[in-house]
Amino acid sequence: MRKYTYGFTLALFLYAFFAHSQQKDNLNLESYFGDLRARHIRPALMSGRINDLELHPTNPKILYAGTAGGGVWKSNNGGATFNPIFDDHIQSIGAVTLDPNDPDNTIYVGTGETWTRNSVSVGDGLYKSVDGGINWDKIGFENSERIANVIVNPNNSDEIFVGVLGALWSDSDERGVYKSEDGGKTWTQILYDGPSTGCADLAMYPTNPNVLYASMWEFRRTGWSFNSGGEKSALYKSVDGGKTWNKIHNGFPEGKLGRLAIAIAPSSPNILYTVIEAEKQEQKGLYKSLDGGDSWTQSNNDFGITVRPFYFSRIVVDPTNPDVILKAGLSGSISRDGGETFKDLGVMHSDIHDLAFNIENSDNIYAGTDGGVYRSWNGGTTFEIVENLPLSQFYHISVDNEEPYNV
Repeated sequence: MRKYTYGFTLALFLYAFFAHSQQKDNLNLESYFGDLRARHIRPALMSGRINDLELHPTNPKILYAGTAGGGVWKSNNGGATFNPIFDDHIQSIGAVTLDPNDPDNTIYVGTGETWTRNSVSVGDGLYKSVDGGINWDKIGFENSERIANVIVNPNNSDEIFVGVLGALWSDSDERGVYKSEDGGKTWTQILYDGPSTGCADLAMYPTNPNVLYASMWEFRRTGWSFNSGGEKSALYKSVDGGKTWNKIHNGFPEGKLGRLAIAIAPSSPNILYTVIEAEKQEQKGLYKSLDGGDSWTQSNNDFGITVRPFYFSRIVVDPTNPDVILKAGLSGSISRDGGETFKDLGVMHSDIHDLAFNIENSDNIYAGTDGGVYRSWNGGTTFEIVENLPLSQFYHISVDNEEPYNV
């Protein structure tokens, strides 16, 4: 009995000593561990998942990368080097957007990764910076968990549209499409279809900001299953700035739909592309519209286009050529004939989530992958990695009893 009493007394003494020392030294670990320091033991060239790429609308040297677990990074030299600009906030990023009227100063960051595998982290809302990313203010959507898109009206910076994907593991009301008319001070939900259906993609007609396209996706993950799709998954169009919406499914597959991407050809905005997750294998794939979404035809359903649509849904169109399309995927794909045929992009880390064209030279392509940012100088034939972007998602770590031990 005395042994237990002695042990209990010693535990109380040690607790009091360390609590007092901790308060006294203000968590000065050097007083306990001396000059002990952590060191990097590799992987040396590994980087982590890139969720979103954003290029400056007029300066091709400025590039932003929103990451799955490492915040937001900015490059001022075309991707040669990056610096973090979001370290004091939540690190899971869904979308990065520049105000086209003030791209050097006004930046929006929607938090929460949107490629909904079972290991994604959540976000805590929408942030805004008016000084180029030095300072940030949260401007709403604290319960959104995942923000897929932010679009600023190029004719009016006070008008902002946000696509909220929402919660992955449960119902939530903070989903759908929202609009602000006062620069983000207040928000109105303008498209909503229930607590299990979020906005997976949002696009604005380049020359008419009243024309909007929204992809709504019904989805749910549990500890033992994943449901990607349902009766409420749909592609919508508004021609009055989001006041009213209509489904644009003429030519779409029958039955329940899953995740849909949407892309507008900047140089010919009546040409639209969408990738559709459908119940029947032969009906999945890339669909194209030549009339602003009034009608659609299937262009391609190759494996590289249809694989894992919940994880690979991004489509990007060359800003000068509507027939050149990039599609995210395991290896990434490129088409130069309007989507009729595709070929793999050059070798890089697997799982490509976003792609972007240099605004002045379409041969210069950026790719955001599970292994960081890559750059191509020859239209996607070959890629090089940006080696100094230190991102990773480590799922677990262990050591053995060998001498020296293995990690």
